[in-house]
Amino acid sequence: MASNDTIAIIGIAITFVVSVANLVYSIRNNTRTVFVNTVTNSRLKWIDSLRDEISAFIAVSNRLAESIHSTSDVRSLQLQRDTLLHQIALHLNPRDYEDQRIRLLAERACELTTRHEKIAELSTALIELRDATGNYLKKEWNRVKIESKGKLS
Repeated sequence: MASNDTIAIIGIAITFVVSVANLVYSIRNNTRTVFVNTVTNSRLKWIDSLRDEISAFIAVSNRLAESIHSTSDVRSLQLQRDTLLHQIALHLNPRDYEDQRIRLLAERACELTTRHEKIAELSTALIELRDATGNYLKKEWNRVKIESKGKLS
């Protein structure tokens, strides 16, 4: 009888250890999944926000370059452009080369809209800004896909 009791106690102990190990694994896995989902969702919001700000900046810059509007329209557009320029700069990493290239392209476009002289140069600068941003956002989208699989970089 004692051996049956011992076997039952050992079985209960093994079941308990396996259950605790499973619980610990599940908690760690769930915590990691929640973290990955949070990072992924935040990055997607950031990508959408930057895309919207860049496209609005390009549109406002084009309108300013072609402005034959009243002074109040121009001032309103300049305020919008400057606000978007600062929002774009704040979205970007100050230590990353690609981020700073986008910031510099936006600042260059801002300078060109202020001067009203070189519309063709502004058009080229805005296309360069759009293309650089598109490539950058594609890279970020690929990072989101990798992170969503749980392989954080």
